[in-house]
Formats: sequence, C-alpha cells, structure tokens
Amino acid sequence: MTGYYLATVTVPIPEDKLIVIRDGKKVEYEIDRTYIGNRSTRVKRKVIGKVDPVQPGRMFPNEFYFELFPENEVPEEVREEFLRACAIKRQMSVIRKNPEEVIDGVVKGLEILGGLSDRPPDPLRPEGDEMNYTMLRRVFDEIYYAIEELAGKFPNEVIVPFKVQRINEVLEALRESIKQERGLSDRPLYPFGFLRLIDEGLTYSDVLLLLKWYKVLPR
Repeated sequence: MTGYYLATVTVPIPEDKLIVIRDGKKVEYEIDRTYIGNRSTRVKRKVIGKVDPVQPGRMFPNEFYFELFPENEVPEEVREEFLRACAIKRQMSVIRKNPEEVIDGVVKGLEILGGLSDRPPDPLRPEGDEMNYTMLRRVFDEIYYAIEELAGKFPNEVIVPFKVQRINEVLEALRESIKQERGLSDRPLYPFGFLRLIDEGLTYSDVLLLLKWYKVLPR
C-alpha cells in the first residue's frame, strides 16, 4: 500500500542510484527498466516512503519498503503491527461498500479463538473459556482498523446494536485480562476506568475515540 505510511518511526533514505525523490516528498525506487529501440527507455518505479520534513535524509516507510529492505532498523513489533494494519486495510478496501459486513467478518473467529489460552486457567471460569491474550489482541486490532477505516468513510453513521454487542465482547475480555494480571478480579478496574465499553447510539467516529484507549495496552 503506497498511500499508507508508518507514521511513528522513520528510516534512512537508501543511498542507492535507483532512488528518486519526487517533488521533494515521495521516495521512489526503480524496480524495472526496459529499453525500447535505441533512444527510448521505460522505467518503472514504486513509492517506498515519504520524506520526513524534520529530519533530512530520513523518511516514513510504506509496506513496499519492507519488502525491498527486510533488514532495517524498525523494531520488529512496530514493523509487524504496521504490516498487519496494511493487510487489514487491503481487506477493508474490498468490503467498505457494505460497512455492516465489516464487524461480522472480524468477530467470526471469536468462537474458534475462545478456547485457546496460554495462561493458567481461572478457577472461577469454565475450563476452556479463556482466550489467548495474543489472539485476543489480534481480534481487537482487526476491529480497531476496521472502525478506523469506517470512521474516515462514515464518521457520523451510527453503529447498529448487534455490532456494538460483538465489539463489547472483545473489549470486556481485554478488561478482564488486565484485571486478572493485576489481581483485580474481584475489584473495579481502577485506575483503568477509561477503558469503557461502547454504548448504543454512538457513531463510528465516537467508537474510534473510545477504542484508542485500548490500542495503547501492552502486548
């Protein structure tokens, strides 16, 4: 996805003769050159990043950069999350015409994932009823990027109650996971009261604002 850049980390602009900086902004890399006759040349380039106006010689990379330069200084966790977001946005481009299908598609795996766990079982919950935290975060990430996309497309459209209920299932599981790790199973989620569930009647942009608090939770 050439139009989607990693905004939190910059990388050095590659020192390569195949690099061209277009209009002082986009960094392009030559991937093919075809000679036509004796005088004509057809060059194919792809955007790999956007110049950082604050740091000369550095850029914000896109997905294609990571394909061409797998050895780079971006932390693995940051890189993997960015590439995952790119993949989700590609899926969104296919189904954005019908936003009601988005959350359904995201949470279909809840029933499958619900029996997986890499943590000691909670004696207060039925055996096999806990979700692996890593998998839970992946489900949340897909919901987050879906809502982010839809908030940009339909910011004032209200999410139907069924979608709210399914999203809240994931949020509730995240909240419970935090309480268990901090020994708060029988107490309020203090000081994490800002991790609210979603009320019915909210728009996509409202929900995105609430989800941003969950997005910063540790992995």
